[in-house]
Amino acid sequence: MRRLLCLILLVFAITSSRGIDASIYFSQEGTPREPLDVGKSLVYVVELSGAKNSMMYTVELTVGPDSSDTSISKSFTEKLNLNPGATGVLRFEVNFQSPDLRKGDFGRWLSDKNDTSIWDRTWYKATVTSLDPFEKPVVREDYTGHPTLVKVFEEFRDASVTPRKGTREDLYTYEVSVFSTAPDNITLEVAPSKNGPWKPVGTQEYTTPGSWRVLRWQNVSLDFDFSSAYYRFVGRKEKTFDGPFWPVSVEFRNASLSPDRGLSDTPFRYSLEVNASKEIEVSLNVWDVGSKSFVSAGRRTYRNVSTWERLEWNDVRVTATPEAYGSSQHYYGFHYIDAESPFSTTKDMIGRYYAGPDVVVVWVKNATVSPERGSAYTSYTYTAEIETTKPRCDLELQIRPPESDLWISRGMVTYTGSSSTLVWRNVTFDIKDADLLGMAMYRFVLDNSVLGEFPGPEFDVSFKDATYSRIGNTDRFNYRVSVRALRPIDVELIYTDDGKSWIRSGLLQNYSRPGNWTELSWNNQPWHQTVQFDVKR
Repeated sequence: MRRLLCLILLVFAITSSRGIDASIYFSQEGTPREPLDVGKSLVYVVELSGAKNSMMYTVELTVGPDSSDTSISKSFTEKLNLNPGATGVLRFEVNFQSPDLRKGDFGRWLSDKNDTSIWDRTWYKATVTSLDPFEKPVVREDYTGHPTLVKVFEEFRDASVTPRKGTREDLYTYEVSVFSTAPDNITLEVAPSKNGPWKPVGTQEYTTPGSWRVLRWQNVSLDFDFSSAYYRFVGRKEKTFDGPFWPVSVEFRNASLSPDRGLSDTPFRYSLEVNASKEIEVSLNVWDVGSKSFVSAGRRTYRNVSTWERLEWNDVRVTATPEAYGSSQHYYGFHYIDAESPFSTTKDMIGRYYAGPDVVVVWVKNATVSPERGSAYTSYTYTAEIETTKPRCDLELQIRPPESDLWISRGMVTYTGSSSTLVWRNVTFDIKDADLLGMAMYRFVLDNSVLGEFPGPEFDVSFKDATYSRIGNTDRFNYRVSVRALRPIDVELIYTDDGKSWIRSGLLQNYSRPGNWTELSWNNQPWHQTVQFDVKR
């Protein structure tokens, strides 16, 4: 963009009837008017004219930030050879944040981030002398506080173009919210690419320093062809955005994620099938559970126009915070090639984010229950192979019977780093669940956080109405139970006489009517303190 050097004329030339004439003004690139930006260098311009003879002139310029304390100052000296009828210009670059000037009240104003007031106590004195001993020195000085200075902070946010998709036949509305510590002129410029050529389409004044203001440009036409156009706002600062976008038809399907949970450093795999009417880029954006924000996981280029193509993102880490955990989510953005902003997203099109993965500090990689089938009487062994960022932790096993919403604790096992596989042995369900059929569930819990739920075991046999009866006055008994199973099975009588050790009797009764309750009996058996029934696998 061609920039204009904005000159601010504060002190007019005073013509001397004899000798040299001198005038002084200030300039700062990109600043249209006072106050000037104290954060950037500014130029004092001394313009000389009116020489009667070819002569060497010396200009000594002294500047200071505070007219109430002229001991704080900095001096500059330059020489210029001036011919009769000519005009000579000397430029003195001044940085008011230099250590020589950053003192006193001015230094405290500079350092106070909360003070956004305008500084109006600067001063200067310029003395022009020549080699001619008969030519009197010319002095130009000002103590009225010019140039005024401000600590410029300017921000653009909530920039938008409406409609977001369109062609050169459409009219567009551009908006931006502006905050600045000084007045400014904000120019909207548009271009067919981020490299230009840039065309200004209007300037609006920002006149409310210290507060946000929405600036709007309406009925803007674009007289160039584009896939992704660009626009920028140019004031004391400059910021570029992309849009509008030429309409593109996009379809997508079969979004996938694997695994669905893991540690903060687990490499996740994402994929999406895309079909578009134009070559585009597709970005993956994931929720970082550590920073609590969406971050880009990279782009993939869709090239097979009007054909379904599967795009993949491998080895994606969803957070850089080692101890972070929580539920992540993700979405895909559709971009023109090299465009920063998407012209559409999966979130916009389906109204929701894709769920996952869950980030945990302990990841159960492999969980098993053995045997895979049984009943409430069966003793089960559960195992969990884990990865963790913790050197030590206690995992709790919880089980849930079929047709139940109640989770039952079955104890803790401590991970110490010596083995990644934790084992819970001889785990049983409550006998009150003995008449249930279906799939049980189990899960592992760390500090009240569920690490994963898994199916198993399958209750493929159930029992109810277990009874016994003495045979006359003998020490012999008949044991009976009603059985229902999913398939034909052999049922075994098991017992304990001391309440501690269970013994399998080896006595089997065959069940052959799947789905129906059938009474099985073990007659003329010795007394046992307690009996149970189980399937002979």
